[in-house]
Amino acid sequence: MKIKHFFITAALASFIFVGCDNDDDDQTEIGEIAVSTAADSYDEGSGTIDFNFTTPTASDNDVTIGYEVTGTATSGEDYEAVSGSVILPSGDLSVTLSLTLIDDDEVESSEDITLTILSISGNDDLEIGTDDTVTLTITDNDSYPYENGIIVTHEGNFYQGNASISFVSDDYSVVENDVYKTVNEVDSWADVIQSMAFNGDYGYIVVNNSQKIEVVNRYTFESIATIEDGLLNPRYMVFANGKGYVTNWGDGSDPDDDYVAVIDLDSNVVESTISVEEGPERLLVNGTTVYVAMQGGWSQNNIVTVIDATTNTVLSTITVGDVPNSLQLDADGNLWVLSGGKPSWTGDETMAQLDIINTTDNTVTTTFGFAESEHPGALVVDGSNFYYYITDSVYKMEASSSALPETAEITGLSFYDMAVNDGVLYGVDVKDYSSNGSLEVYDLSDNSFTTSVEVSIIPGKIYFNGTAER
Repeated sequence: MKIKHFFITAALASFIFVGCDNDDDDQTEIGEIAVSTAADSYDEGSGTIDFNFTTPTASDNDVTIGYEVTGTATSGEDYEAVSGSVILPSGDLSVTLSLTLIDDDEVESSEDITLTILSISGNDDLEIGTDDTVTLTITDNDSYPYENGIIVTHEGNFYQGNASISFVSDDYSVVENDVYKTVNEVDSWADVIQSMAFNGDYGYIVVNNSQKIEVVNRYTFESIATIEDGLLNPRYMVFANGKGYVTNWGDGSDPDDDYVAVIDLDSNVVESTISVEEGPERLLVNGTTVYVAMQGGWSQNNIVTVIDATTNTVLSTITVGDVPNSLQLDADGNLWVLSGGKPSWTGDETMAQLDIINTTDNTVTTTFGFAESEHPGALVVDGSNFYYYITDSVYKMEASSSALPETAEITGLSFYDMAVNDGVLYGVDVKDYSSNGSLEVYDLSDNSFTTSVEVSIIPGKIYFNGTAER
């Protein structure tokens, strides 16, 4: 904390002789009035702030100190109005002005209050000191309803329009289902939420079977816009070069109409499309390059499409394993692509594999093969550790590993999807697909179970909301 100190030097009654042959060095020092506060930052709910006006030598008369209060904080809204002057009583060395803060319910940015001494009257031997101004910051003590927590999107049942959003507080003590519905006072608003993406203060809810994207404030979930035109079976969304990129499967009967929609984020409209091969699914951004896992849509595929976000053109494709389902970057900028392989029900079951791609030249440098009948998914990363899911178990693989792990970290799970954040594993369990699912939490420091939180129908994806900028 910075405390401003102000000093007043008493007027000397006599000259001080400094040099026997230099009378110009003799001078009278004039006293100074200054102002200070105990701290340079206060919480909105602090009550009052004391501004201390001080002088080292008492005056024989009352001294009136004139001041003004300025800054981004507003009188009458952020603090109670003050008179503009304060009296330093005769014989006293200090006087305190108490400014009362107004503790409102509005979420707002931090604001400044500046008090400046303007005038002194009542003693001609006093003057305004060099430390005549003090500035402090008032920080807001309110928060948006959905800050600092976990967002769970729910697919809901196909054609039932019961897709939803849940919020779970960081300490798991608060669970609120149907957030969008409650905030915006709507009933059936979404049929199958596929995913959600975040950009600044905005959240983009990709609603697959409703063929739209709902744009909301991510901290209040108030509706901002709806993007409907130009989408056909939208899946996932990312942001690059100031635009939004959304994968679309197109018409299931047409393998040649799949595309990535380019969204103008100012107008919330699809401004163009990029034609790609069948089944674009998850995307990942590395600088101005967008990587798209071509899972295959209603069929199967085995490539990653590379898109230049500056020209919105396809640069190349990279062959990986069959049915690539998830993408992550390691600390060195290498792209990890997990491919689940063709499932047995296709009649052409293939083995899964994990490919590592050098993003400098987009070549596959390393490939790890899984055992027959293993079909992993949900590749996530936390620091230097990668995690993925097979059947009912979570495996951990360090970025420097030269082989796939042989032993699972956690077993006996029933995850539909999962995420990691700060050493904590989160998985969603859909239960029977018709009743409420759950969010399952594990501490990865010892792989211990932490808690289970009931959410809503068919929880699909997990996201993390931090603190909004003020």
